[in-house]
Amino acid sequence: EKAHTFTRVLLNTCQNEFESLPSTFEPTEEEIAKISAQEITLEMKRRKDKMLANMKFIGNLFLRNLLAVKVIGQVVHDLIGIKEPGLPEEHMIECVCELLHSIGYTMDGSQTGKQLMDQFSARLRD
Repeated sequence: EKAHTFTRVLLNTCQNEFESLPSTFEPTEEEIAKISAQEITLEMKRRKDKMLANMKFIGNLFLRNLLAVKVIGQVVHDLIGIKEPGLPEEHMIECVCELLHSIGYTMDGSQTGKQLMDQFSARLRD
């Protein structure tokens, strides 16, 4: 088992947050029934802000060499797929845009990163 260093705990927490991203941001029927429209709007904004902040954080972990290019590739693949039919959810595209905005310049600096960026760009153009 890996040692519980601060870095390991940080990466595990970030991974858990990413893996618990909702597949949709639409309010559930239960939420619609219990909460006012204004509160639902605020809750949806809070969820979206949290999700985008997590993408920025993942980008910053990469920029500080705490995540490998391969991991970033997997994150983007999980969000929008690369060769999968159908279009990804709008909030997933927004996540990828936020992440690539943070790391795009650095990714273009390596051959592997540049190839991945080309794949990501092609998928986003779909």
